[in-house]
Amino acid sequence: MTTPTRPRELVNVLVDVDANGIVATFDLGDPFPAEPVAEWFTYGIALGDDRGALVKHFAVRFSPTQTAAFIFDFASSTQANYDASHVDDKGTSVVVRFPDSSLGTDAVESITGFGTVNGEDVSVDVPVQLLN
Repeated sequence: MTTPTRPRELVNVLVDVDANGIVATFDLGDPFPAEPVAEWFTYGIALGDDRGALVKHFAVRFSPTQTAAFIFDFASSTQANYDASHVDDKGTSVVVRFPDSSLGTDAVESITGFGTVNGEDVSVDVPVQLLN
């Protein structure tokens, strides 16, 4: 696997849910400017409830020293971590596998994609398509 060294615009997210877990494909657009330097960047999906509160984040983070995927559950304040073997950089997309996980759709009212660079939002409310 190659590791992206420069963040790109997040344009769309495809989420496939099956018996093995979740696979998220983050479709990417143009690279962001090289300055300021991205110390780390993240692509993810945010799940919200009917009040607009965050339920879960499924995300992948890239830095010069680490590539890691994670699920953060806001209700229980717990996080599941996955190493770089669960992440495939395809150049114009990044595919992340979250085994043994679910969206928890009973409590989920909205799903949107997001991207951050150095912790700052650069892509928000990105469309997410659920596949079965």
